[in-house]
Amino acid sequence: MTVQKFLILAGGWILTVVGLLLTPLPVPLPFPLGIGLFLIGCAILTTHSKMFRRWIQHLRHRNSWLTPWLEYFTKRAPAQVKAMVHRTRPHAVHRHARIRARRDEA
Repeated sequence: MTVQKFLILAGGWILTVVGLLLTPLPVPLPFPLGIGLFLIGCAILTTHSKMFRRWIQHLRHRNSWLTPWLEYFTKRAPAQVKAMVHRTRPHAVHRHARIRARRDEA
């Protein structure tokens, strides 16, 4: 792994964790700041980390209510958020689950 990719991934994880910590805390910062940092961190990680992207796909596959909500939300979202949601669609996970089910039947 190159130094540049390491720094990008470290920055993405830092933004994601800081966003998660700032969102519920009663600090004198605006509430959307934590959510914004979290979304920016997730956008960086879905672009540069295959493991994180697959984890989000698995999360969306397990929680079927999440996918329609995200699709509705991204109608008005910026292009970067739309790309992030599109990259994490759980279609591949559905396909692998169908293949495994057919394999178990045989």
